[in-house]
Amino acid sequence: MTGAGGGLGRAVLDVTPAHHDLVPLTHADLDIGDHEAVMRTVPLLHPDAIVNCAAFTRVDANETDPGRAFRDNAQGPHSLALAARACDAALLHVSTDYVFDGEKGAPYDETDEPRPISVYGRAKLAGERMVRDTLPDHFVVRTGYVFGGGGDYLSGQVERLRRGDPASGLEDRTGSPTSVVHLAERLIPLLLTRRFGTYHLAGPETTSWYRVLLRCKELGDLPGEVTAQRAADLGLAAPRPRASGLTSVFLANLSVPAFPALDDGLAPLVGVVGR
Repeated sequence: MTGAGGGLGRAVLDVTPAHHDLVPLTHADLDIGDHEAVMRTVPLLHPDAIVNCAAFTRVDANETDPGRAFRDNAQGPHSLALAARACDAALLHVSTDYVFDGEKGAPYDETDEPRPISVYGRAKLAGERMVRDTLPDHFVVRTGYVFGGGGDYLSGQVERLRRGDPASGLEDRTGSPTSVVHLAERLIPLLLTRRFGTYHLAGPETTSWYRVLLRCKELGDLPGEVTAQRAADLGLAAPRPRASGLTSVFLANLSVPAFPALDDGLAPLVGVVGR
C-alpha cells in the first residue's frame, strides 16, 4: 500500500485483518511520482494487489503548482499501473469527487461524465484515465469530504470547537462527508470482489461543512461557536464544485457493505462513545 503515512493509509492499516500480508509504504519509502523508484520497488515485492492511497490533496496548492499536481496525481498512478502490469498485480486507486463540476443538481453516480474545474480535479481525472488505459485489473474509487484522519479539515475544526474557539465552514459548497474509517473498511472487501471498474465509495448524505460542524457541536456538546463561510469571500486559489455529492449505482450489488449514517462517523470524532 502506498501513502501509508496519510490519514487514509493509516486507517487501512488499522482495519485490515491480520491474515492479509500488507506492506505499508509511506512517502519516505516510495514517492510514487518518481517513476524509476516505483518500477524499482514495486515489482520486487511481488504483490497480488496495490492499494494507492498516495496523493497531493491540497487543492489550492495543486492550483498554484500544476507541475507537482500532474506528477503526483496523474503520472504517479500511471507508474503504479505500469508496475502492477509488470508483476501481474491488481491496482486499487483512490480518486476524488472533484473530477465533477458540481452542476448536476443531484449526487453523481459512476455513469456521470466528469468535468473538472480545478487543476486538482483535472490531474486526478488524468490519473484515473491513465490507470484505466494501462491496466485492465484496476479499481478506481472516488470519494470525497474525507474526515477523521487527524490532519484533515474537519478534525482541525472540531478540535477548535472542543477548546471553545470559533470554527468555520463553507455553507455554499456541498459534498458527501465520508469517515476515513468507514472508507478504509470497504477498500479491501471491494478489492477482493475482483469486479474491476470505477466505484463511488462515500458517505450517505450530501451536505456542507458548515452543517457538519453544527452537527458536531450538537452531537458532542462542544463549547465553540460555528460560523458560516461563502467560497467567494475566501479568495481561494482553486474553484470548488458547488455540489459534488456522490452516490453509487453499483455498490448495492456488490459484497461490500453500505456506509453507515453520517452521525455514526462523526461520533468518534467528537468523543461520543457507543453510538
